[in-house]
Amino acid sequence: MTVYFYALFVHLSLNIYIYLKGLRLLEEKRTWRAIFITFFVAEFTLYLIGLLFYSVLPIPIVRFLWLMGSTWMVFIFYMTLLWLIIDLLLLLNRRKTAVGNYFNKHPRNTGAMFFIVTTLSIAAIMYIGNRKFRYPVVTKQEITINKSAGNISSMRIVAVSDLHLGYLIDKRYTKRYIDLIIEQQPDLVVFMGDIIDTEIDPLVNQKVNEDFLRLNPPMGVYGCTGNHEFRYQAEAKINWLHNDANIKMIRDSAVLINNSFYIIGREDYVYPPRADLMTIIEEQNIDTSMPMIVLNHTPDNLDEEMKNGADLALYGHTHEGQIFPFNILTRIMFEVASGYKQKGDTHVFVSSGLGLSGPQFRIGTKSEIVVLDVTFSGN
Repeated sequence: MTVYFYALFVHLSLNIYIYLKGLRLLEEKRTWRAIFITFFVAEFTLYLIGLLFYSVLPIPIVRFLWLMGSTWMVFIFYMTLLWLIIDLLLLLNRRKTAVGNYFNKHPRNTGAMFFIVTTLSIAAIMYIGNRKFRYPVVTKQEITINKSAGNISSMRIVAVSDLHLGYLIDKRYTKRYIDLIIEQQPDLVVFMGDIIDTEIDPLVNQKVNEDFLRLNPPMGVYGCTGNHEFRYQAEAKINWLHNDANIKMIRDSAVLINNSFYIIGREDYVYPPRADLMTIIEEQNIDTSMPMIVLNHTPDNLDEEMKNGADLALYGHTHEGQIFPFNILTRIMFEVASGYKQKGDTHVFVSSGLGLSGPQFRIGTKSEIVVLDVTFSGN
């Protein structure tokens, strides 16, 4: 419940500034002021109901309440950001220019004008951001690994991270995602964590596993855990992925594929017994002369994969910030926030993710699946 109360705190905090700003602008408009107050009270009440009673409400109602609340949170975030900028500019501009004098003499007229302009602008940006989420792109990358992989000279990997399946990203989205993966004609499909968002109930009730069972690449379907796999019902979710959805979850271990290359799956860093990569290689008796593909959720230490001889290291987690300006923050936090980089002999790819956590918008970022065309030059 900690995550839900944190979301509630952020939601309430963002509402306060715009609520007080609106009351001031509508001070002399009693009817509009009453409508304004009613809207804020109703929105927050519905959001609170969705957070506190989601476990007993029908799934469609929970989805509606969460979608409404998360959409409003994005809108109010940008509204707060723009109004803070506007208030700062007006403060700096006051009494120094004709424009500043006009704003100072007609605060309600200019406030109403700014409110309309900012509302329309944010609505347009959010519309575009929602379309970018609903229509993911296919990002392609060619990679050459300087090792032999037995009889395999090349293969196509579809790498997917951060689906966050649950109440918001439901069976409808899952079907579209699986269709998109199948269209790429992969030899191998891998998932780099955060496949499930919070709880397993909506996936079980909607039989989402049936869509995953349509995946049948010749080299299999594999996955590693992400931090969201360990939120609520962790083992039940991982077992559902492994047994019902037929995603072979690799947990601090390795699988030898066609006696040609290894896939190493790492537990997410939030899992306390998580092993380091060197320990996994030693305990699994991995032949490091063969290609090694490492699945790891969080790209917080790319050097570990490089120093231990991984040929291909795949990550997710960052969402590339999901919405501006958080994409700037992820670029500061992570060596690679999204995309490709080569470190020594290790090819690194960080996916910005296919689904989303919370608001269904991609503003300044993209939803993607990653297609890796891998060639083994040692053959």
